[in-house]
Amino acid sequence: MRVLCLSNLYPNKHNSLRGGFVKAQVSSLTRLGCQVKVVSPVPAAPAPFRFIVKEWRGYNEIPGVLDDGTIQVFHPRYLLLPRNLLFAYSGWFYYQATKNLIKEISRVWPFELIHAHTALPDGYAGLLFSRILKKPLVVTIHGRDLQDTVFRNSRCRRAVLETLQGAEAVVNVSHKLAELCRSHLGGNDKIKVIGNGINPAEIYQGHSPLREKYAGSKIILSVGSLKKTKGHDITLRAFKTVREQFNQVILLIIGGGEERENLQSLARELGIYQAVEFIAPQPHSKVMEYMSVSDMFVLPSWNEGFGIVYLEAMAHGKPVIGVKGQGISDVIQNGSNGLLVEAHAEHELARAVLGLLKNENYALILGKRARDTVLQDYTWTCSARKLLDLYRSLMAGRDADV
Repeated sequence: MRVLCLSNLYPNKHNSLRGGFVKAQVSSLTRLGCQVKVVSPVPAAPAPFRFIVKEWRGYNEIPGVLDDGTIQVFHPRYLLLPRNLLFAYSGWFYYQATKNLIKEISRVWPFELIHAHTALPDGYAGLLFSRILKKPLVVTIHGRDLQDTVFRNSRCRRAVLETLQGAEAVVNVSHKLAELCRSHLGGNDKIKVIGNGINPAEIYQGHSPLREKYAGSKIILSVGSLKKTKGHDITLRAFKTVREQFNQVILLIIGGGEERENLQSLARELGIYQAVEFIAPQPHSKVMEYMSVSDMFVLPSWNEGFGIVYLEAMAHGKPVIGVKGQGISDVIQNGSNGLLVEAHAEHELARAVLGLLKNENYALILGKRARDTVLQDYTWTCSARKLLDLYRSLMAGRDADV
């Protein structure tokens, strides 16, 4: 089967960490025999914007086409204004910038199906191509579309809903997102749930020098963008309570974002700054290394579509604490293979952490069960198999209608 993947979330020379989950899924599909080409537009970066938006300075260095021998990735340029101005029209800009390229791909490499990641801009452009080229469209919702974009303004909402209504299938990465999707589309059988995954080969093996660096300390690890919805402030407040009983425990927070200075100030205010290490964003392999030496993983994010980082910690055999009602609730059975706490509940979070520190055997049991859960049901191969089954069912339905 030939599939055209549309995703502005795809690693590139300028940002190797961007959308690694899309690349991982595409790679797994190809290993299962599916042929995939990727169109991943990047913003056109004329001189004024390169100086206004720091992130855009490297866009011009991204090559137009990359081919590793298995997956061909196209990086056409499209109009995307700074600070998401006119974002409601980004799907149309995307379509205009890529229509000649995609028509040419269709001519020389007739694909059977379009899979777009995010409803806007990728899905909306995919919908237009689906109508013109008469190909079925699958849209995957990772969170932003239903947790942010639909609430920006009425035009964004219309663009997202038109895309979801026009797609043959809407894949959500968690049941939480599927319920949000149903709240907009109603009880629709096109709504599917296929979770994200991890690559077992990326689990850190062997001895890490970090063990010597942090020798004698219990390590609580948190990984995520430094923004309010990730709940790092809740982690810091809970950690203050934990430190009052365990002074050999430290907190490592890996990530970057607009809340960094506020979080550092909060750590100083709470008197725990000397026990908290704020670590800048790291290559994925380095994050895996930090996970391997940690004693537990904590991320009380209260607006999380799924959160692959939880799976990665679980795959390393670490007890994980997440938030009830978020995407990770699909994976964690509270008290069995991990712990779930209420959102914004610093005291409950502190109790959960203290419980793991006081009962190391229980922490080990949770970690082992967590690892077993992920390796059995939440690898990228598992995800790709479910997607391939969906693709085939859509194509079979189309053939039956002919």
